[in-house]
Amino acid sequence: MEIIKSKHYLINTDFEIMNSLFDQLTEKGITRFEELSLKLKQLHITNFNELLKFISNDECDQNISIICENLLERLRFAVPDREAVLTSSNEVGMYLTDKLAGHKQEQLWAIYIDNSNHIVAEKQLFIGMLDKSVAHPREIFRWAVIYACAGFIVVHNHPSGNLMPSKSDIELTKSLQSCAEMMHIDFLDHFIVGKGQYFSMQEHQLF
Repeated sequence: MEIIKSKHYLINTDFEIMNSLFDQLTEKGITRFEELSLKLKQLHITNFNELLKFISNDECDQNISIICENLLERLRFAVPDREAVLTSSNEVGMYLTDKLAGHKQEQLWAIYIDNSNHIVAEKQLFIGMLDKSVAHPREIFRWAVIYACAGFIVVHNHPSGNLMPSKSDIELTKSLQSCAEMMHIDFLDHFIVGKGQYFSMQEHQLF
């Protein structure tokens, strides 16, 4: 499987994206940097990890979340020596292992791609003990529709380092596969990561 990060899906210029963000902030009553600083303090956002966590969950306005993710993607591509291509399941697994390294709570992310296997978005969807009732497919597919993606990968971490999938993990995987077939969106894999290792549901033919 080849996954190539690309900015092809961002049809706006950098300047237009920044202006869109400022317009959205203005609608929220934030017109000066002092007001933005105060808002960040109220939300207890003191670093970029906390900012990314905020825009990736339901607390953040949907329009602001999408614009911020587009802006962050542009910033990522501003780094010239960044690895641009993931060419195998092993590279995808290690990329996702690094992404969730060090987290003490379970998190579930979805990686959305287009029909050329370019990543169009990475979305944190759930935090805490995950089970079938909490990690509901509707939230995963809601963002799949928003991003107009062709396929997706899901990944969650086991902080204990035990990568064996639970009954709930397998049930969620099968539920996602069933929904994906109905919606004609490719469900490529479900990874479990922890302590520098990964487990691929697809490699182990669990769906």
